[in-house]
Amino acid sequence: MRTRIAAAMTALALLLFPLGAFMIVSRCFDLTMARERERALSEETAIARAVAMEIGDGGMDTLYAVAFGAQRRYGSESLRVALVYRGSVMAGAQVAYDDGLEQLLQTTGRATLLSRTTRTLYIAHRLTGDLTLLLSSDVSRVYALRRELALWAGMLSLTGVLLSAVLSVVVSGWLARPYRLLAQQRQELIDALAHEMRTPLTAILGGVRLLECASLPKEQRASLLASMAREAQRLSDMDARLLQLTRLEHDAPEFTRFSSMEMAREALSVFEGVELSGEDAVFLGERELTIQLLRNLVVNAQRAGGDVPVRVTLRPDGFTVTDHGCGMTKEQLARAFEPFYKADKSRTRAAGGAGLGLTLCRRIAELHGGTLEITSAPGQGTTVCYRFDTTS
Repeated sequence: MRTRIAAAMTALALLLFPLGAFMIVSRCFDLTMARERERALSEETAIARAVAMEIGDGGMDTLYAVAFGAQRRYGSESLRVALVYRGSVMAGAQVAYDDGLEQLLQTTGRATLLSRTTRTLYIAHRLTGDLTLLLSSDVSRVYALRRELALWAGMLSLTGVLLSAVLSVVVSGWLARPYRLLAQQRQELIDALAHEMRTPLTAILGGVRLLECASLPKEQRASLLASMAREAQRLSDMDARLLQLTRLEHDAPEFTRFSSMEMAREALSVFEGVELSGEDAVFLGERELTIQLLRNLVVNAQRAGGDVPVRVTLRPDGFTVTDHGCGMTKEQLARAFEPFYKADKSRTRAAGGAGLGLTLCRRIAELHGGTLEITSAPGQGTTVCYRFDTTS
């Protein structure tokens, strides 16, 4: 996953950086050339006015004299000025031949031609029916600027691609981290599930083989069948819990308002010796899931042992379940919500637990926008506090 993300980001950078650099350089070239054309046209306008005034109503002698001195008076090293009479350049002025120049000279007004071959900007201005003013401006400096910009753009693109490659590795690692954690958690869940299923399956399979191969007394046969039934029930309970966890991941609960006291009494009706205290309040949530949450917490509390009865205390924003059993260490608290984790495996297995109760409780609490907080110490019991958001 991380490699694919990094490769995709690098490929995108390889496409975007050169393309963006090319577009910027092209745009800069076009803008610079447009300004150069405007400058040349403005200059040509002034030259055309001056030449027209010099020619006036003079004859061919005047025309040749003006053409002969036009370059010296109005031209420069980068600007060539010539007069074209009936398609021929006058006074021996040097004009490089370019494709399109002949067509340019046939214009009846004023037109321009940019030659990419000689890198020259031509301006043809028809002064009279037979006379055309032709200016050729050297724009090679604009092309040189484009080459320099292209070089810098290429270097920046290469730097950008290299930096993006480095960043893509970092970002892809950050983006792929949740997927890696999810894959790791999924694998851990599968491993834990396989481990949990192995023990009851082994017990059931061993019992079947023993029943097939041995002639057992009636009492021993009954005990073996009861043990196999318990292991089968453990597998059934595990399957039911897993199915419910899967359902909770996809189906949103339907919230209603209900009495916390009535809910708690119904939840605790299946238990003996559990004390209920606190005041009635209106809870907003799914009533059946809340009952299951409370029952799971009470089951865990009773499995913890202790001589003092388990106590359930209702609060306006939830409830607490307290026992005075064996308690948990810090390490056990840190892993309490992990699927299939059992703080005391011998006690949990004897009681038929699969290690999914707290995982299911936490998911139910999350669906209600609530939290589960556990405080415990070895030998001092455990208190689990469920709180939900009362502002909804």
